[in-house]
Amino acid sequence: MNTHLFIILFISNICNIYAKPPPLPSYDKQVNTLLEQMTDEEKVGQMTQISINLILKDPYVPWNEVEIDPIKLTTAIQDYKIGSILNVVPTNALGLEQWHDIIGKIQDEAAKTRLHIPVMYGIDSIHGANYVQNAVLFPHATGLAATFNTTLVREIGKISAHQTRAAGLPWVFHPQVDIGRQKVWPRLWETYGEDVKLVKDMGRAYVEGLQGDNLTSNEQVGACLKHYVGYGLPLTGQDRTPAWIDERHMLEYFLPPFEESVRAGAVSVMICSGEVNSIPSHANYHLITEILKNTYQFEGFTVSDWADIERLNFRDHVAETPKDAVRQAIMAGVDMSMVPLDYSFYNLTLDCIKDGSIPRTRLDDAVRRILRVKFALGLFDGRTAWPNSSAINDFNKPEYYATQLQAARQVMTLLKNNGNVLPLDVNKITDANKLIITGPTSNILSSINGGWSYTWSGHEPNIFPKNLTNKTILESFRTRLGSIKIDYYNSSSFDQLYNLDNLLNASRTASYILVCLGEQSYTETPGNINDLTLDNAQLELVELIHNHTQVPIIIALAQGRPRLIHRIVDLATAIIMMFLPGMEGGRALVDVMLGDYNPSGRLPITYPKYNHRLSTYDYKWCEIQLDNTIDVEFEFGHGLSYTTFQYSNLYVSPSVKWNDQINITLYVRNNGTRQGDHTVLLFISDLYRSVTPPNKELKGYSKISLNPNEQQKVQFILNQNDLSFIGLNLTRQTEPGIFIVTVGNLQTNFTLVAQNVPVI
Repeated sequence: MNTHLFIILFISNICNIYAKPPPLPSYDKQVNTLLEQMTDEEKVGQMTQISINLILKDPYVPWNEVEIDPIKLTTAIQDYKIGSILNVVPTNALGLEQWHDIIGKIQDEAAKTRLHIPVMYGIDSIHGANYVQNAVLFPHATGLAATFNTTLVREIGKISAHQTRAAGLPWVFHPQVDIGRQKVWPRLWETYGEDVKLVKDMGRAYVEGLQGDNLTSNEQVGACLKHYVGYGLPLTGQDRTPAWIDERHMLEYFLPPFEESVRAGAVSVMICSGEVNSIPSHANYHLITEILKNTYQFEGFTVSDWADIERLNFRDHVAETPKDAVRQAIMAGVDMSMVPLDYSFYNLTLDCIKDGSIPRTRLDDAVRRILRVKFALGLFDGRTAWPNSSAINDFNKPEYYATQLQAARQVMTLLKNNGNVLPLDVNKITDANKLIITGPTSNILSSINGGWSYTWSGHEPNIFPKNLTNKTILESFRTRLGSIKIDYYNSSSFDQLYNLDNLLNASRTASYILVCLGEQSYTETPGNINDLTLDNAQLELVELIHNHTQVPIIIALAQGRPRLIHRIVDLATAIIMMFLPGMEGGRALVDVMLGDYNPSGRLPITYPKYNHRLSTYDYKWCEIQLDNTIDVEFEFGHGLSYTTFQYSNLYVSPSVKWNDQINITLYVRNNGTRQGDHTVLLFISDLYRSVTPPNKELKGYSKISLNPNEQQKVQFILNQNDLSFIGLNLTRQTEPGIFIVTVGNLQTNFTLVAQNVPVI
């Protein structure tokens, strides 16, 4: 058989450099000219962000009946000089023409002010323009991380930017680049997983997609990095609760993704709602001003999260009065307050300016940063602040739907496939031997789309357009196979079993049984749980089916967290992790299970087996020595394919000079009979260092595509900075010594020779 050799180059930590918008200080001439004309009231207004609720006649009417209240709008813009508005109505996403009407009226009112400063509208476009009717809904971030495909993530950022800006919304609260290392946390699915490099790369790619190189374009929006910083490691796993992260770990794990995206040009940063080491994030001068603004030279602005400044008083108990809460936050470095349901921040900030507790130099600094971004977004240029009516004509494009489906397919991660039961043999699925589909996530759109889908929580009934109701897992299979070959049983809710007699009787003659499990959609604090174990009713459903039939059981998991399923792992013939794959998740699952698409996802998180052993892949050596063990359900990077990949000839020079590149090569061959995409993961282990090293760290990855019997040479190029760590003196450093290289089942090592020491 002929062998075909191709070469692919992947350079770790030396990413492709994409053009970014002009530096924000380049607008300072215009900004300073405007700033000199502004009163204290106008400046404080720029720092104040309110919810759309404050300017509507009734925010709780059906979404298609929402109207601006002209008196309330005048109060906000003329009396309080409001510079920013956010959010969508509570009842549903708005149509494109509705957004145009609302944004148009807001900017018309702003144009009547003395200095004609436009309003900057912010929105949570988390997995697409999810607050705009008929926008494309993509997989959420943790699922995207499973693709290990930054090119795809960058393209999704571009599409999300276009559809958001088409509604007249120039600023989005995404991406979430706080690293997700607490599996219980209800916002895990908003992160790109537990690894520093992966989160850095994904965050940067998404920022580049959102912002492009011209923020004034109708195709781009300003990014807002979330949530600064350490939000993703609450000790209890509960949302908005304390994290305990020492300075070394903060510098090693949590801050680098923010630094990376700041370098990529992100124009704003949202402060996290929790606290770190007993200091509320909104009052943390060290993290906001000393590190973000001074060390990282961040020139954009920071914005609070929802109502978090006033919480310094009544929740955190570090400010004795609401006024002191405002003072503490602004002096810590918060530039804009997401108030959002009253004008208290405006009044209290003016009081602080008048009594001198907030100096005007700090006031000017905050407003300067905000105005820089408004100029960068082109909001002062002609009619750019107003929606472009022609955007309706090209809001959706065929290539957007193609990207949506491709993303959902690449998210699918095959965790188990005993006996190669997948892909299913469609010839076995007949009128007599049907495919049974059951489980609480099988016939609802909310569980595949998750939170931030048309509404905040995404689970209200009837929020999804009727033309999309055929996108559930069940309906996607019916579309492909026909209804006559499928039996559907509504056997349980998420936490309660129904009558199973008919299901159990039918299970004996079925061809296959697909059990769709997972989580109801949730967002933020309502997603808090006391136990990571999947609901007992869902586990029992699988156990009861298994006890009544020998038919293969396939489990599909639509969930934002790795809910514990150890009780049923051995009962399933195959398991697919869907994450939150977006609107095309049902079709993508069909394509994978029927063999139209070969799965290539790999876990960006460690999937735990037990409640109290929630380790990450980069655990310390002591965790597996002296009778300690690590025992997980599925390892970070785990993901099966319908073909097999063989690694060979892993090579690195055994001795590397201090300033030389570290060139690592290997060959990857597709030994199977199907084409397959595959992500090659490169891990490095530092055997000895002055602070305890992790057992391994991801230092590179390359996603390749191989036909049967095709072979590629994969190359990774590192340098000594890629081997660095935060040392005893809290600075980044690299130490010479022995390093182990691991790729798949292959290992080799090299010695990094100290500077000025000859290589023998």
